[in-house]
Formats: sequence, structure tokens, C-alpha cells
Amino acid sequence: MPFHRLLRSSFRAIKQEGTRSTVIKQEEAAQVLASTPAQPPRDFAWNNCANKDLRTRVALKQQAVDDAFSHARQLRDQLWEGIQSVGPDHSTAFELMGGYEIRAWIQELIDLEYENQDLEILVGVAGVTGAGKTSLLNAILEYPELLPSSNTEAATATVCRIAWNYDDTEGHELRADVKFRSKEAIVQELHDVLTAVKDRKALREQYFEDEDKRTQAIDEMTDIISRGISKICAVWGLDEGEIEDMEHTVESVLADNDHIVNILGREMTMYSSDSDSFAAEVKPYLDSTPTPEGITAWPLIEEVRIYVKAEILKHGIVLVDLPGLSDMVEDRSAVAEGYYQNLAVTAIVTPAIRAVDEKTGVKLMGNHQELRMQLDGKYHKDSFCVVVSKIDDMDCDAFCKGSKEARQDAQLQVEAVEIKSVSNRSNETHKELRIAERKLEAMTRKSDSLKSKIGAFRGDDKKQRKAAKLKARRTALMKDRTKQLTIIRNLSNEAAQFDRTMTTLESRRKFRCVGIRNQYIKKRIQADFARRQRKLTRLAQHNRQRYDGSVPVFPVCAAAFRDLLKNKKPMPGFPSKLYTGVPRLRQWLGEAVFVYREEHLDSVLRGLQRLYDGIKCWSDDNSRGRVPFSRKEIETLLQSSHAKYQKKIGVALIRSADEIQRLSPLRNKHQKLASCKPMAVQAASRWVYKYPDDPNSTKKMNWNTYDTILKKDGGPFQSTGAGRPFYDFPLALGAPFLETLRDDWLGFFQVELPKTEEPMMAKASTIWVRYLHELRSHIEDTAPDIIPYFNATHNTLHDIETELSGKISSSIKSISEGSSQIHPLFIDSLRTGLIPVFHEALEIKGAGQFAHRQTHLRTALATTSPHLFNKAYTRMETAYKTRVHALPALFQRIAQSAVRQVTTHIGLLLNNLQSHDSRRADRTALGKKVRLQRAVKAGVLGWGAVWRAPDLAGCDGGGEVVGEGRLEIPGEFVEAVWGWCEGWEGGGWKWGGGE
Repeated sequence: MPFHRLLRSSFRAIKQEGTRSTVIKQEEAAQVLASTPAQPPRDFAWNNCANKDLRTRVALKQQAVDDAFSHARQLRDQLWEGIQSVGPDHSTAFELMGGYEIRAWIQELIDLEYENQDLEILVGVAGVTGAGKTSLLNAILEYPELLPSSNTEAATATVCRIAWNYDDTEGHELRADVKFRSKEAIVQELHDVLTAVKDRKALREQYFEDEDKRTQAIDEMTDIISRGISKICAVWGLDEGEIEDMEHTVESVLADNDHIVNILGREMTMYSSDSDSFAAEVKPYLDSTPTPEGITAWPLIEEVRIYVKAEILKHGIVLVDLPGLSDMVEDRSAVAEGYYQNLAVTAIVTPAIRAVDEKTGVKLMGNHQELRMQLDGKYHKDSFCVVVSKIDDMDCDAFCKGSKEARQDAQLQVEAVEIKSVSNRSNETHKELRIAERKLEAMTRKSDSLKSKIGAFRGDDKKQRKAAKLKARRTALMKDRTKQLTIIRNLSNEAAQFDRTMTTLESRRKFRCVGIRNQYIKKRIQADFARRQRKLTRLAQHNRQRYDGSVPVFPVCAAAFRDLLKNKKPMPGFPSKLYTGVPRLRQWLGEAVFVYREEHLDSVLRGLQRLYDGIKCWSDDNSRGRVPFSRKEIETLLQSSHAKYQKKIGVALIRSADEIQRLSPLRNKHQKLASCKPMAVQAASRWVYKYPDDPNSTKKMNWNTYDTILKKDGGPFQSTGAGRPFYDFPLALGAPFLETLRDDWLGFFQVELPKTEEPMMAKASTIWVRYLHELRSHIEDTAPDIIPYFNATHNTLHDIETELSGKISSSIKSISEGSSQIHPLFIDSLRTGLIPVFHEALEIKGAGQFAHRQTHLRTALATTSPHLFNKAYTRMETAYKTRVHALPALFQRIAQSAVRQVTTHIGLLLNNLQSHDSRRADRTALGKKVRLQRAVKAGVLGWGAVWRAPDLAGCDGGGEVVGEGRLEIPGEFVEAVWGWCEGWEGGGWKWGGGE
């Protein structure tokens, strides 16, 4: 049949197909699929590991990705050189070579490499000042001194993130990007402090009937000033007295410091190949160390990004050193908040001493941070852990006396008796040694005296006889001295042995005491977490394994790990790295991100699989047979099917998107909003108290603090006084309402929305089967000789369908994960809406203004809260709808991408077609193509070989970090790994009895 008739009959069949029902039954689709010859299943290790555990799957897939990129880069270089050698674009030789397809293949490889490197799994490490976060991060990274450890505000206020460094340039092994705060933020900070200093000066001159009130007011204002004055003085070269005495303005301060103003709002990058010099260079931007130019820079820093080649970061983990909610400085809160919304895993760090004294270590998060994690669906054991730091901080004597658990521990009591016995014997031995040493000293003095006298007796026989007697006495004394030296040597050895024994016993006792306290802390944290997680009733019913009331708790001693990392003498109680708890924490962090890594690896491998199949198809030799039609004619015939099924898939997905748009996490709006008024009035009534989160506290804050919070539009505001109370009026107003949404919110995003995936993918799969069947029918009618080759691509085309399903799933997941950016809008809206209310309150002046302002706020909120809450609720609705309304366009692009991939792969298949085009082709170009195909085919065979039989010995799926088995702190103290230093050997200290 002539080509134009075949084309016309195909168009007629397509038109008739359009008149039939578009509803395709699953049974019909199965029959269509059965008509396509079955292909043998993939025999790649990474593609046949579904029955293996998650750790093994990730390791296999990571190795597959690494191997694939290694082989693909070599093929890329060969292919690029090959198409460059045949002539310019649009030439016949270029087309014969498959230049367009090869160039697209190379571009897709480049895109996949960027996609692979762009993986960021944010792991947040948060805790209050002094919790030991920085030391912990250094230990996790295995860089002992990379980040400066400090208990000052400088070390807690700046957000710092550490990621893998992909730059292999010599001298760029370590890199830091420092982002300076904006000029606007600095100006506002200057204005606030200068104004507060002037207000305090006015208070000192103001008349007060009650002098105690003046003192209290000045103390409160001093507390407010202290929060910013240290930064102002450090950066701008001023002192507090000078600021108060002189009429400084923001403009005058900036004018005198052009060199500082010029760096605001800018970014700076630094590189190094040496960790020590790099740490020294980046230190001024993370703590209060001045820069080489003499600038105290930390108050000017918004964020620091560090890139290093630390093993734990190699596969996408990004560690983020975050301030705890109670330490969050207002000017950096937006940066920290942005990270909190995108964390995959959160580690809350609490010192062991504090975890014992406080009600729980979990409480350190703050109520709203806890609520936020719950709304994000991250308040469970797979995404959250508690790190109990500084477990070495302990007085064992006091602990053994004061701890009920220690007093009841039989082993500890036995060890205490043994320690006392050895200590007594050691003291006796040391006492005997001191006596023996004093006796030796007396002998030495006597010997020296006799020696002097002997030298003085010279001359007659009488003197010689006296000298002889003295010599005899000295000889006897020297014999006694030799015996005394032996006694001292024996006593010294005995004392040293006692010292070693005491060291071992004390170290064992320290280990035991630390372990008992660790168990006590774990028990309390677990109990408190279980109580808090019980609020999530719907999720607990849906996923009992994840929401079982448990939370991972990791006791660690970063200082002991650091010393061992630096080959220093081990700290008592921590004879090896395993005892420090850091290896287990590092292992858990690696395990916690496995699910994110596998999802990413699956996506990358689908792309690499497609590249492998495509280049394998292209590199087959030129034996497709001869057909009466050119490649262009066949592609024109197939184009109608591509267009039709792209539309069909897109329409099916858009209909599913319409169904999703009819769903909402924000149902029963009017019923929910009905409770807002009493909530608002109750919240506002607590704003006047010094500890508003404690319902039993009746102590009111000073009016100066209240005034300052109002001037800051309700907060956030952190007091530096006792208890460091944290104030945020809009947050306190909105959090109770968000709690009422929690169950519906989580039920929708964690349960209902994910259920929409399966029906969507089933519809797309049904259409896909008919699409491939129609393509096969057209090729069979046009070029039956290449049907075997088309059938051989069945697995490849199925993989494209799998990738299509993966993108559909990712689209739905992005909606669920995006919920973490929707619910914060409720508080943001309230914050904006409350500004005029706070400004109105500030307009109230004169006697009794504190009480009048409180009354005004309660009255105003009783009136305006329905409007404020409705507006905030609507903003969340709008944000959700905006995300969902983007689905149709996204699904269209997904359908378009899938069909384009099919088109590209068929193009590679047809590139080797021996039609009348190829018979007229340039023989020289054809020869180059055949040689290139053979060279590439060898590389493809190597690629397939490593995918079938990967080198598991070199498998780098995070094994160095994750390890085999659980790296728990040992339950028993092993004396063999603890001993005495025998000297330096082989680049490290050699310890008697073990490492």
C-alpha cells in the first residue's frame, strides 16, 4: 500500500476511534497488553531488590547510580566527539549519526547529574544556648574544630547549614558562603536600641511617687536594652555610657562606619584546603571573634552556608544548626522559620543536667514548635529524636549519694566498696613511698656530707685513719641507699599499679553512673512524648507502627568523641568512640533519611535506565532490515498517536485533579470559626502575665516590657531575665485555633490525599497500554521488519510509564509536603491584622495606661477577632487552592514529558533504519557511525554488567555512616579498651590494654 494511502487509512481509524467511548475497561486493556510479546524481566540488581530491607535497597541503588554516572560520562565524551566529527547541525551526516538524539541524550544526562546533586534532605539540630549543638555537629561531621563552640548569643543566633561539597577544584575542598543582613534590618535594630537607651534615661529623670516602681521600670528597660546593646557596641565601636551621654542617631552611626554599611546585604565566599585554617577564617562570622579587619561581624550575619566533604553529607543530608525557638532572634527568625518548614528530620539537643532537672527534654521545643511539627506530620519516631548531650557532666560521688537508682544499683555499690578498698591501699602505698623517698633524701644528704668530710682529711696518718673510717661508713650508707632505691622502685611500681587500677575503677564507675542516668532520662522523655503524641489520635489509628508513642533518645558525649578523634587520652567512662553515643546518633540520622534517599534514587535510576536503554538501542549494529518508507515518514505517521494519547493522558489526569480540587483540609469553616472569639479574649487576657504559657502563673510583666512588645507589633520578643520568657502575642492568639484544626488537617494530608494516587495511576496505566498497542500496530503496518526491535523496547516503554506514575505520586506528595508552608500563613495573617490594634493601644497615654491598654486589647479582639480569624483562615484556603490549581498544568507537562520520552526512544530505534535515506547516505559518515556504535556498545555492555553484578565490596550507600548492626553504647564496660599511655607509636598514642 502506498504511504499516502496508509497514512489516510490511519487518520480514518483515528477519527473512528474518537467517536467511540473514551472509557476503557481494565479487562480490555489487559487483552491489548497480552497481544504484545512478553519480554524477559530486568536482571539488574537494583531493579530486583524489592524483597530486601531498606538499608540494602538504598545501598544497591546508590551503587547503581554511582556506577551508571561513571559509565555514562565516558559514553558522553565518546558520543560528543563522534557527532562533532561528522559536520554541522542539519547536515545529512549529522542526522544519519543521530546527532539530535545524541545531543538530547547528553543534555538529559547533564540534567540528571544536576538532579542528583540537588538532593537536599534537611536535618535540623536545635537547642537552647549551652546545649552543646556545635560540638555535637563537629562530632557528627568528624571535623573536631570546624565550627566554633560557644555559649554566647553569637553562637546561637546565626543559622548555619553544612552540606556536601561537590567542588573538586584544588584548594576548594572547604567552602563557606556568608550572607550579611540587609541594611534595613540593621537600621531597625539600631533605632530600637538607641530609642530604648533614651527612654531609660528619661525614666531616671521622671517623677515617681513609688521609688520601687522606678527601679523596677529601669530594670525592665535595662533588660530590653541588654538584648541589643552588646551587638551595637561590638559592631559600631560604641559603649553603653557613650550612647546614653551623647546624642547618637542612626544616621550618625552609619555615617561613621561606611566600611560596615558597604558589606550589608552582600554575600562573601571563602575557600580552603586545610580544615584548621578554614575554621579560623570562618570563625569570626559564627562567634564574637573579630575579623582580620577588626570588625565584630556576627551581629551582621544572616546565614552561613558551609560545604565540606564529610561522609555523613555525601548522599544529600544537609545539617542545619538552628536556634531553638526560645533563642530565636527576631531579625533572623524568618531565616530559621524557613528552615523549620522544610526539615525532614529534627534533633532537639538538651544537656543531661537540664534533662534531669526539667520536666522533660522534649519541652525545650516550645509549645508552638511542637504544634508545628505535628501539623507538618513530622512528630513521630522516624522524623524526630532527642539528643541528650554532655552526659560526661556528672559528679559521680554526688550522683551515687543523691540518686535513688544509683543507691539501688548493686553493681555500683560493689564497685564503690572496691574503689574505697583500692583507694585506701593506694593511699597507704603512696604514704610509704613518700616516707621512703624522704629517707632516701636523708641518705643522699648524709652521703654528700661524708664525701665532703673525707675530702678534708688529708695529710698525716691520723687524718688518713679518720678518712678511712668515714669511707667505710659511706660505703655502708651507699649499700643501704641502693636497697632504699629498690624499695622505692617497688613502691613506685605498686603505686602506679594502684593508680591504673583506680583509673579503671573510676572510669568503670563513671560509665555505670552515666548509664543509669541515661536510662532515667530516656524513661522520662519517652513517657512525656507518649503523652504528647496521644493527641494525634487519627494518625495513630492509621499508622500505629510510626505513632506508637516512642521517640529515639540518644545520649552523647561530643567532647569524648572529639578527644578520641584527635588521638588524645580517652575521657573516663568513654574508652572508645562507641561509648560516646555519637556513632549510634550518626547511624540513626543515616537511617532516618533512607526513605527520602530511596525515593530520590528511584527517580534518578528511572532516568538513567531510560538513558541506558536509549543508547543501547542506538548502538545496536545496522541490521534493522530495509523498509519502503523513510524514518521521517514513519515518525509522521506515529505523530498522530503521540498527540492523541498525550491529550488522553493529560485529560485523565486533569479530571483527577478536578476531583482533588473538590477536596479540602479546611472543612466546616463556619463551625470552626465560631469558637474564635472566646479563644481570642482568653489569649489576650494572658498577654499581661510574665509567664503567659503557665496558666497557674499570676505574676504580671512590667509595663515597660509590655510597651516594648507592643512596639514590636506583638513580638517575637525574648527576655534575658530569669527564665528567659518568650513572648509572641500573635502566635499565642492563633496557636489554640490551629490545635482545633490539627486532626482534620493531618487526616487530610497524611491519609485522604495520598489515597488519590492509586486511581490516578490506574487510569494513566490503562491509557498507556492502548497507546503502546497503537504504536505497535502502526509500525507493524509500516515497517514489519523492525517489529522485533520495537518489541524489545517493551521494558523501556514500561519504565517510562513507571516514571510517569512516579511523577504523579511526587505531585501529590508535593501537595502534602507543602502543607508545612500553608498553616504558618494563619499566624502571619494574624500578625499583620493585629498591627493596627497594637498601634491603637500605644496611642493610649497617661496615668494607668498599662491597665487601659490591656482593656483596649481585650475589647478590640472581642470585636475584631471574627474578622481576623476569618481572613487568616481564608488565606490558608487560598494558599491550598493555589497549589491544587497548579496540578492541571503540571499533569499536562508530565503527560507531555512521557510522550516525548517515547518519541525520543523510537527515534533512536529508527535512526538505524535502512531506508532509501540511508542508502543515499554519505558512506564516510556511515562508517564513522558504525565505528562509534561499536565503541559505545562496549561501554554499554560494561554499564549493564555492573548493574547486573555490582561490586558490593565497594558499595557506598552510606555504609561508613550507617554501618552494619546497631552501634549502641555497650551495656558493659570493657576494660581491655582502657588503659595507660605507653607512648607515641605509628602516628597515634598507644594505649596499654587497647585503643
